[in-house]
Amino acid sequence: MLPHVFDELRMYWKAHKFKAMSEQPKKARGSLKGGSMHTGGAMTVGTIVRQMSNLKGIGSSRQVKALDGVQIATMSAHIAQLTSALAESKRRRVAEQQSMSETVQQIEEQVMNLTCRPTTSAPEVTDDDSDEDDYVDPTP
Repeated sequence: MLPHVFDELRMYWKAHKFKAMSEQPKKARGSLKGGSMHTGGAMTVGTIVRQMSNLKGIGSSRQVKALDGVQIATMSAHIAQLTSALAESKRRRVAEQQSMSETVQQIEEQVMNLTCRPTTSAPEVTDDDSDEDDYVDPTP
């Protein structure tokens, strides 16, 4: 590197603006857990997984299994409720269909009875003059 370029870099590194920009990544790298959280060091991923599965804190496999168990129990109860509601709905629908079928059958029987009933006929003709008084003569 040429000396004048290095001198310019040194002046840039000493500037207040550069120091402010470099503080934020320093804070991010120095986390509370100690060091960077994105590296596992010389351990394999399998080793890290085994170590993490032994943890008893938040996110441990035991808690995950317990939460899964609770979720499965809740879902099972919900499925049982839905299944029961579906069976009740089907029972009601079948009862409604039977009731409607009976009503239709009763209506059909009433219609058949009406068609089979004898019709009323005109009165019989008699030679009797007694019917004459039923008629009124036209007025003059």
